[in-house]
Amino acid sequence: MVDWSDQPSTVSLAIFTVAWCAGWLGFLRAKQLPQATRFEREAVSVIIPCRNEVANLPTLLTSLRSVLRETDEVIVVDDDSCDGTAHVAKQGGATVIHIDSLPSGWAGKSHACWQGVRHASRNVVVFIDADVRVGPRGVDDLVAKVAEHPDALVSAMPWHRTGSPVERFSMLFNVISSLVGSMQTRNARRRVAYGPFMAVRKDVYAESAGHSHDLVRVAVVEDLALARVMPESLAYLARPDQVEYRMYREGWKQLVEGWTKNTAIGAVSVPRWSAVIIIAWVASLCGGVLTSPWMYVASVVQVWVLARRIGNFGAVSALLYPLHATVFACVAIRSLVRSAVVGRVTWRGRTIATR
Repeated sequence: MVDWSDQPSTVSLAIFTVAWCAGWLGFLRAKQLPQATRFEREAVSVIIPCRNEVANLPTLLTSLRSVLRETDEVIVVDDDSCDGTAHVAKQGGATVIHIDSLPSGWAGKSHACWQGVRHASRNVVVFIDADVRVGPRGVDDLVAKVAEHPDALVSAMPWHRTGSPVERFSMLFNVISSLVGSMQTRNARRRVAYGPFMAVRKDVYAESAGHSHDLVRVAVVEDLALARVMPESLAYLARPDQVEYRMYREGWKQLVEGWTKNTAIGAVSVPRWSAVIIIAWVASLCGGVLTSPWMYVASVVQVWVLARRIGNFGAVSALLYPLHATVFACVAIRSLVRSAVVGRVTWRGRTIATR
């Protein structure tokens, strides 16, 4: 039985309070993608790298059809799919680039993005993952920031719309991703980008070698690597009317595989201050629930506030955050072992070297 009269020690309370406040600091510093006002954007090339995305692609193309203009173009890069992705892309009106085999020295997504840019004819390119759904404001708001910062890679983390209980176990991963960019500066060496939805001027991308850069072409977490080789990077959080995604709808195997690919490598690539804040905050989640019921309640409230901003995660998910933290810890350990010891991870039927 919970003893609400049991008071934590002064030391425990002090440590928890500092770490708990670190989470609020990251929350307050993370910026949402501003809405563009009176902005007449130039034409864009939308590049969608796809590998076996027949389930996701139709919804994305439908959402794009209502927000793009006649001068825009959509390029789907079919990365050796075996599920009819190319057929769906053609039916959706996209230009399709076929990749039959992956060249040595490349990771699949980096190669697909690079090939897409090579075929792009507009001055601004917008990279969108197939599991993304674009809202009425998304493209205009993103490209408006590129117009303000022409040397920058501009990205926005999509709002996460979950469907099943399994998908909701991405909650802490998403919250942590939203905190990652909170302490970065545009010109810092360690920069952040959110790969599912990002835009850049084609000439700036070409000058930095883009996804063909030696550090990016082999990268497992290619968005963080790309941010580091660009002159500047601006990372935002998106609202549902701008852009959203639905990740890992296929269940546990896909969720574990996806976050295994990203977690450990991403952790060593983020800005150091972001890493300090995140480690402190996760420690407050794990330590508080064991130390005092009052600390547990404080963390529940905080998780609920942070999670509501980045997806449809409700009060039940917040109340069950210790279970979410356990899943996060297990996947993080698995990611560390796979990346540092085994030296490879798997994603969509491919093995990707991590060292």
